[in-house]
Amino acid sequence: MRISAYTPKLTVAEADRRWMPALDICELAVIGDADKPEVRRFLNNVSEKGHIPFEKPEKSKTSPKLYSCISAIMLRVMREITASGRPYEFASPIAAYVGELARQLITECEKLDDIDTAEADWLVLYETSWNGQAEHIRTVRASELNSDIFSHHYDVGLFSAGAVIWNVLRNYPDYWARDRVLRGLDRPAGRYDGCDLNGYPLDPGHSWNRDLPPLERAKRLLEIEEYIARREAEQSEQAADPAPNPTAK
Repeated sequence: MRISAYTPKLTVAEADRRWMPALDICELAVIGDADKPEVRRFLNNVSEKGHIPFEKPEKSKTSPKLYSCISAIMLRVMREITASGRPYEFASPIAAYVGELARQLITECEKLDDIDTAEADWLVLYETSWNGQAEHIRTVRASELNSDIFSHHYDVGLFSAGAVIWNVLRNYPDYWARDRVLRGLDRPAGRYDGCDLNGYPLDPGHSWNRDLPPLERAKRLLEIEEYIARREAEQSEQAADPAPNPTAK
């Protein structure tokens, strides 16, 4: 799947590569700052209980955990479902299913825009068993939704998996591109390469920016410069202190 103009095609192997530290994975999943105790506690809980994939390159207790793009997708699912009061054990199989759906879409779709639909799509349907477990988890396209989903159970849930997958994948290139440069696979990106946090291109010459009315274009160019300045400041801080935070295990 092509997810950006400045990275290679995303493969399942890359999506499953575990290299991202806690701070990055929480930012990519948009669950909060991993430096905050409650966010770090949630990340550690879902990791240690085996609900999202990670690895520790070293065996010491203080060795930082490393996560993948798929980990970020599953982490967001865990956060969303447990925030509604469901326990980790209920959310876990749904998160695992969404992770598999992400791998399927990465394999089958040519570009990220293929899952950028006007309405919610690639929904994950689940039913609740008599003992409170998620079961019969499956994918339902928006066009297939009808009252038949209630034919066997009263307690039926829908999760907007396509939107979560799309949001993580559209922001992954900025992290991935930086990592490729650090590993010597690519040259450093140009100043206006990439997108902002909303997925809009930074290149002033891109049609989305170039064709705006004059006042809106001037405002957008200022937003671009401010975003790039923040990004460069963060990159400078990371270069000055590349060691991972041992408290964000």
